[in-house]
Amino acid sequence: MAKNRDKNYERVYGINPVYSLVRTNAGKRKIYEILISSRRKKDLKVTKIIKEAVKQNIDIKEFTPSRSDDTLNNINGSQGVYAVVSPYNYSNLGDFMDKETGSKSSGKLRLIILDGVTDVGNFGSIIRNCHAFGFKGIIIPKRRSVAVSERVSKISAGALEEVKIFRIVNTTRTIKELKKRGFWIYGTTLDIKPGVKSLDEVSFTFPMALILGSEDKGISRLVSSNCDIMISIKLSGRMQSLNVSVASGIILYRIQEQIEGRD
Repeated sequence: MAKNRDKNYERVYGINPVYSLVRTNAGKRKIYEILISSRRKKDLKVTKIIKEAVKQNIDIKEFTPSRSDDTLNNINGSQGVYAVVSPYNYSNLGDFMDKETGSKSSGKLRLIILDGVTDVGNFGSIIRNCHAFGFKGIIIPKRRSVAVSERVSKISAGALEEVKIFRIVNTTRTIKELKKRGFWIYGTTLDIKPGVKSLDEVSFTFPMALILGSEDKGISRLVSSNCDIMISIKLSGRMQSLNVSVASGIILYRIQEQIEGRD
């Protein structure tokens, strides 16, 4: 392990997460070293990790598994590969928007805003959904919200290193700033009432931000009042609510379908 390293470090476990780390590194982590089991070093994706790590002058250490060495063998399902890294760095939303404005992809730019989501498992799954369906980043407030952690990294299965996470002070103010930049703001709700559109009725306009709230309370009244369109998913079963990460997957898939249908 690297000497004179800041003691404040984390571990990223697994082949796909470490591969995303050396390839994209959305959180701009410092990668101190990568440890690889001798049993996995010839795996195709592991060889890609090694090749990219060499390019970046990242220390690589090989270890030989033994039944007595749980730290290196099976810790948190490491698949024989893990990286020692600095903590995740949140991206700056203003800098990101300045860079994206006018780019070729700005016409299809998609962001998620989480309002009141505190469950780590849901956060990790939403990050995975964002990466799967082309959403560039997730905006979270500093207060009363989930935050990035090692567990989130594990649940996201590498997507955390691919998707930018923005941490902001005031959600309503951020929504208004996005609107000034031409964003359409879509809120989600369980309520079926006048003014709320069913998901299958919505034709999404880009750039856009989708707001997801907690399962018990949904998005706040102040946040919903600043949305351009409120949408709801029709449910036919007795359970009239969906896990927020499941709901995000359904909506993000629908948005991706519309994009592909217009191309």
